[in-house]
This record gives sequence, structure tokens and C-alpha cells, in this order.
Amino acid sequence: MNSSNLYQPSAYPPSKTALLLLDYQNILVNMIPSPGKEKLINAVETLLATARKNNIAIIHCIMDTTEDPAATNKVTETWASQYKPVFSADPQLGAEFGGFAPNNRSTDRETVFKRAPGIRSGLESEGIVSYLRDKLGAVHLILGGIATSGAILGTMSQGTDVNFVVSVVADACWDPNDQVHRDLIETVIPTLAWVSSVEEAVGYMTA
Repeated sequence: MNSSNLYQPSAYPPSKTALLLLDYQNILVNMIPSPGKEKLINAVETLLATARKNNIAIIHCIMDTTEDPAATNKVTETWASQYKPVFSADPQLGAEFGGFAPNNRSTDRETVFKRAPGIRSGLESEGIVSYLRDKLGAVHLILGGIATSGAILGTMSQGTDVNFVVSVVADACWDPNDQVHRDLIETVIPTLAWVSSVEEAVGYMTA
């Protein structure tokens, strides 16, 4: 490993790489209009299939919709009035999208971490950073998720702050505001992390 390029994803073998899937819950995936929904599903399925085939660590980071946000969190009122009743009426909306959830093809390197609503970063789940770093030996994190302005931005920012190398797979992300998505992918995220195509991310997991 060349010590002069440790900031680059290509510096790390698949054994030091982890795939993080952020908030692909039914309520959010169902918001995506066609053909964007199909494009995102194809992208994530490709990433998952590659990771499972090559024994890459996979972390499913999702909101625990049975919990409430912290009382100090600004989303508390909106959660109580709009979202909590929806999840209470149909808990399946809070479940991870079936095509992405762990299944009989999963290995022991595929794990689910939950966090309370209102927390953007998937790395705020209890124990996840030490799990990634100490148990898995991961240095390079590949991210896909919903929304680009929420879980992706939050996890990317924290990931780089705590010295992970982070790649964001553009086609595996979505935001309800398309202009915000483009601005983040094209301008904001590249200042701190790497924006990758699906093909590039597959290469990082198979190199």
C-alpha cells in the first residue's frame, strides 16, 4: 500500500472496504418516481450482489421507527404529528425495502444497525464505528442511501471526520429535491469524499 495515496479508495483492498446501505426503508423507496426508482434499485442490487459474492462487509443502517427523536431534536413535532401515526398504522413502511434486506444469501459479515429518528448519520448508531474499525478492519466506506441531503450527507461528513475514506455511489442515492441532490453530488460531497459510479464501486469490492 502506497502511503502517499491513503486518501484514495483504490488504496484499500476489498478486505478493508465496507458497504453501508442507508435508510432504504419502504416509505422512502416508495417515494421515488419512475424511472429513477428502477435505476436506484438496479444500482443497489448490483452493489449488494457484488458485496455478497466477494464477502465484503455490508452494514444496513436504518431508522428505528419504533423510537422517538430526542426531545431536543427539531424534527420532534413533525415526527409526532406526521410520521409516527403512519408507522403505527403500517409498521411495514418502516421496514427495509425487501430487495435490499438481509436474506438467505447474506453472510456473517452482513449486519443491521439502527438509530433513532432525527439522526442523519448512520455512524451514530451505537457501536457501529468500533465494529467497522476494530472488528471488520474497514477503512474505506462505500455509501448508498436516502436521502442525499440526509443520511448520505450526515454519514459522509462524520465518516471523513473520524478518518474513514468515503465513496458515495451517485446512482444509489436519491433526494426528494433533485436540484439539492445534484448540487450535493456535483459540488459539496466531492470536497470531502469521493463520488463513484456503480462500476467504480464494484471495482473497489473486487480489486
